Amino acid sequence: MHILLSNDDGFRAAGIQELATAMLSLGKVTIVAPDGPRSGFSGAITTTQPLRLKHRHSDGDLEIYSCEGTPVDCVKLALNTLFLEERPDLIISGINHGSNEGICVSYSGTLGAAREGCIYGIPSLAVSSDLDDTAWKPDFTASIAYTLRVVELMQHTRLPWQTMLSLNVPKTEPLGLKVCPMTVGRFVEEFVHSEDGKGKKIHWLTGRQDPGQDPSTGDWHYLQEGWATLTPLQLDCTNHRWIDELTTLAQAQH
Repeated sequence: MHILLSNDDGFRAAGIQELATAMLSLGKVTIVAPDGPRSGFSGAITTTQPLRLKHRHSDGDLEIYSCEGTPVDCVKLALNTLFLEERPDLIISGINHGSNEGICVSYSGTLGAAREGCIYGIPSLAVSSDLDDTAWKPDFTASIAYTLRVVELMQHTRLPWQTMLSLNVPKTEPLGLKVCPMTVGRFVEEFVHSEDGKGKKIHWLTGRQDPGQDPSTGDWHYLQEGWATLTPLQLDCTNHRWIDELTTLAQAQH
């Protein structure tokens, strides 16, 4: 088994390094990750300048590369250079330093990297941990344990077409694993307004996630309660339930 790892925290991040060590028990591991933090890059790609892939380290079945681009760039470049002739068996993005539940799916570079693997038809998993990122040595023990559990599931189950998985692990010891939908909310209190040293207005992006009017009990709710959450996500963003009604409305215009 050959596993490709990426992330949006950079190839030096503790999350991806510890994940690589754990995944070596399953086979070969290749890291291709940004050369620095790229959080919030979602599906961004680099089109205005060339990319460089730099080999950083080899140790037995582990190979580590960095890329100057985005998380999606990393996966694209890996699949079109290192894995051009033989695809990886699995792509894992993470372990992210912070959770990616709810509407974070739309912003996360961690999810973007996994989504790119899914576009290529490769089983892909995003892993995010709602840990204390200010700790000197963040504890990824639970995240790795649940990742191994989900990877075992993926080894014995063919994911549906255009489907990837997103795993979120809470700050505390998980109560268990909940398979659930994503919560569709939004961020509130998004900016702190201030001034720079010259009195010019500046705006710091911050905020918190609010589930809003989403009636379903989704990943945001379960993560708050202390559960690890596993959500199947799909590439197709079409609202199929509204296709027929929209067709009728469009035809009525003529």
